[in-house]
This record gives sequence, C-alpha cells and structure tokens, in this order.
Amino acid sequence: MKKFFIKFTLGIIAVFILIQIFFLRIYFIPTSSMEPTYKIDSVIVVTLFDYGILNPYSPFSQTPLISSKADSGHILDSTARPERGDVIVFRNPLSPKTHLMKRVFAIGGDEVRFTCDGLYLKRPQDKEFIFDPYKEQFAGIHYDEDSAMMFNALEHEYQKGLEETLNDKDTSEMASSKSNLDTPDCQNVFI
Repeated sequence: MKKFFIKFTLGIIAVFILIQIFFLRIYFIPTSSMEPTYKIDSVIVVTLFDYGILNPYSPFSQTPLISSKADSGHILDSTARPERGDVIVFRNPLSPKTHLMKRVFAIGGDEVRFTCDGLYLKRPQDKEFIFDPYKEQFAGIHYDEDSAMMFNALEHEYQKGLEETLNDKDTSEMASSKSNLDTPDCQNVFI
C-alpha cells in the first residue's frame, strides 16, 4: 500500500509539473495595480497557448527547456493577437524572470496621448481622442506609479521601432504636459 501511495503521489506531481510547463500557469497577484478587477493575493490560472505554442519554461527556475530562435518566445506563433481590453500576463522586458499582468490599452495603429489628466486613445477609425475609453467597460483600470514605470520601460525597450518617442517631443508640447505616442502595427500598449 505504501508503494502505491508513493507512486500515486509522484504521478500526481509529475502531471502537475507537465501541466504547468505546457498548458496552464498559476500566478498570484502581488500588487493592487489591477484592483478592483483583481485583488491582492488573488490566484489566476493562465492558458499558455492563446497566442501560439509557448516555448516551455521550467515553472521553478524560469529557464527555457527548448532553445528557440523566435523573438516572440513561442515555438509556433498564432495569428491571434491581444485585443484592446484583454488582460494578459507577460515577461517584464527589463527583468525576464518577473511576470506582469496588464490590460491591453492600445494595439498597432492606435495613437495614445499622455496628459496630466490621464490617458487618451485614438483608434484608426476615431476622429478625436477618447479619454479613458475602458473606464465604463472595465472598472479595474488603475493608473499608478507602477503603470508609469511600465510605460517608461516599454518606451525604452521599443524605442527603435517607434518613429517618435516621448523624449523627442517639441519642448512647447512638453510644456503643455501632453505627449502622443503612435503605436506601431506590431506593438501594443499595456496599462
């Protein structure tokens, strides 16, 4: 009976590890940046194949199990892309062992305006900027210092792909505390 219990327990652990590597990942919410949608210490389960077959990582050491030359981190990419309003979990570009959970604010082709009042979005079909377009739809969007740090990190990380960055703005425009950021077709903005 002891051998059966040990084999059964080891089998359960092996199945759990395989599921964690290839199919689902469990994350804990460490901060309040997504409140009230997600509370601190909430547990979420994330599928790993929505946007392609992810390069498998050890859930314990965060090292890739298969070397991949693809920049996307996927063994096989999908044509599916995040949409505005989706909540996604991704690796921090500045610290790959850290995962961030953010809502997609803008997708390729959108224009984002940063002001002292908040964020404005202009989609390709819009004539004017919309203030906080997800506030009614998703009450959980929260702008805080972490979001500002993430914007700075993303701006720094994708600076090569942007024609215009916040640092390149005309000083008169900066004095009015407004900055626009065109989202390249292949990039997204997260908050």
